[in-house]
Formats: sequence, C-alpha cells, structure tokens
Amino acid sequence: MKWKEEIIIKQPIEQVWRLFSDDNAKILYPKLEDHVLIENENDETGAKHAQSYMEGSQLQTYIVETILFEDSPNRKTRHTRFSMNGMFQIDYVFTLDKKPDGQTLFTYQGTQKGMTLTGKAMMMAGSRKRRQETVRDFVQRVEMTAGKI
Repeated sequence: MKWKEEIIIKQPIEQVWRLFSDDNAKILYPKLEDHVLIENENDETGAKHAQSYMEGSQLQTYIVETILFEDSPNRKTRHTRFSMNGMFQIDYVFTLDKKPDGQTLFTYQGTQKGMTLTGKAMMMAGSRKRRQETVRDFVQRVEMTAGKI
C-alpha cells in the first residue's frame, strides 16, 4: 500500500519544519506516550527512538529509525521507518518545499508492507477509504498545528 498527499501551508518552511523535530514528536502524534532516543542523536539520519502508544488498554512500543534527515533552506525531508509487531513495515516521508510568500508545500507519502502472510492478508482486508481518511486527517493536522508551535 502506498500513499501521497500534498497541501500548501500558509506558514514559512522553518515554522512547519519545527513540527517534525524529535522534540515535538508528541505534538505531531497526539497519541504518542513516549519518544525516547536510544541510538545516535535527535534530528539526524540514523537516529533511533523507542515510541510508545496506547492501543486499547495495552502499551505498544516500536523502534523508529530516521532513514533520512535533510535540512536545507529550501527543502527539508524526514524519512522514518518502523516495524509493527513483526507483521508490517511502515515508511513515512515528510517533505517540505519553500514556496513564495512565506508558504510551504508539504508532501506526506509512505508505504505499508505486509511482512508475513497474516500481515499481507490484513492489509488486503483493510478499508482503502479509511486509510485515505487517515492520511488526509494527518495532513490537515499538520496544516492546523504548524502555526501554533
């Protein structure tokens, strides 16, 4: 499964980029309980964090690796990857491009792959419409939150 969604945010690129720093992970992901650095340094390629989420009444922890972290004046990219329960591999790529008049083009793309037969079957059974709604909700949350931090 792949997705890609773009939106123009009426905020400068540096303002939007702050949302994607490790220090602001709990702002970007409101259901996040913990975001703990376990390897390398925050906000760099190769950083690994233990992220914990409540799923129902159970705390789930995933190791999230920053595959790519690029921060130039006109373009910023953060690519992260994690494995969920050994059944799925999930990649998120957030790209910000500087636009005229203090605006930013935000591109959110990613993939989710089944790593086991069960994982692949679960992905086939999932609702495509629901996944698209989740992606759009995230993009809208970024747009709304960017001006508030």
